[in-house]
Amino acid sequence: MHSFSALHLLFGLIPLVVPRIVNRRDTRPRAAYTLDNDAAGAYILALRINLADGTVSPPVRTPTGGLGLLGNTATGPSGPDGLFGQNAVVVSEDYLFTVNPGSNTVSMFSINIDNPTDLSLVGRPVSTLAEFPMSVAYSPALKIVCTINGGAMNGVTCFSADHAKGLISLDSSPRSLSPYLNQSTPPVGPPGTASDIFFNPASTALFAVVKGNPGTTPPTPSTYFAWPIINGKVSRNAVISQIPDLLVNFGGDFVNDDILASVESTFGVALLKVSPSFQLTEEVHTIVPNQSAICWSVYAPRFSTFYAVDAGTGVLTTIDPETGAISSQFSYGAAEVGRPLDVGVDRTSMYVLTTDASIAVLSLEGSDSGKVPRLVQNLDISEGGSTKVFQGMATYPS
Repeated sequence: MHSFSALHLLFGLIPLVVPRIVNRRDTRPRAAYTLDNDAAGAYILALRINLADGTVSPPVRTPTGGLGLLGNTATGPSGPDGLFGQNAVVVSEDYLFTVNPGSNTVSMFSINIDNPTDLSLVGRPVSTLAEFPMSVAYSPALKIVCTINGGAMNGVTCFSADHAKGLISLDSSPRSLSPYLNQSTPPVGPPGTASDIFFNPASTALFAVVKGNPGTTPPTPSTYFAWPIINGKVSRNAVISQIPDLLVNFGGDFVNDDILASVESTFGVALLKVSPSFQLTEEVHTIVPNQSAICWSVYAPRFSTFYAVDAGTGVLTTIDPETGAISSQFSYGAAEVGRPLDVGVDRTSMYVLTTDASIAVLSLEGSDSGKVPRLVQNLDISEGGSTKVFQGMATYPS
């Protein structure tokens, strides 16, 4: 295991990396999405992306057919971070999937490829067989959707995704996360709550993350679950990994099938090695200087860069996904714009969902040649939701 501290880095330095070859003339219509997690009725907000400059248009609201719900902190309602995790909204192929934590269901939409702000609910929202679904995953190779439930009735439930019928349950009961997850409905966190769920790139396993708790004696580590895919189905038996210094882990992104880049709010970023049997070990331990609460992340293959996002300071840290070294740190002006709640990347633009109910659009153009990412738009979306509590960020095409 290697460790990086990198206190010598100055804000504004951007990594010199070689971008992957991509189609810069991709003219497909594009959109960004977030979830209005409203207890009176949840909605997806779809924002058209301008092909010329990456800016977004005012949102189009589409009901999910379910209800939202906010988690609690030790002192009361959680505020902007109502689900305590990542991937509340997922886009893949021409579909969008999202959770309804207040009605314990998951919804599937088809995306109009000519106008991706036009969403159509496919079938009906389907029960997750447990409480407080907060993160969703989809494998296009398997045509399987899975969600992690973080409430008093916890667990992971999977569905087949049918383009005409919608979601069809594959389980009669959820895969239990107990005793590693022991919560109420709604849950109290962030420590000790569910974080994330995702398939590896090869779709040979499904992974989920439950946070630990640094306040217990001794501290409780976060738990990674991996369910192998056997004959095209998600196994019922999980491979469990606990790494002692991952205490409040918010999940992350696969760089490839062997490496998972993970965000850890107690120190920064960890690169985790995935064994052939899906056990996880920490390969690189990257301490991010002056970090407060690194909770969100996105991997941008175009720039060969993993972005770790600090919800406390608003600073974004760029990480080399091969070495774990910090390449740069930069801020988009979170004090004025709002702290980050989640992020997505499309082409050379980054979309930041903020605590002030806005979408901040950052230009990454030229970051492979030393340019500092710059704020090009901050769009107020507060009129798009009565509660002003939004979760998740995804883009189309994904």
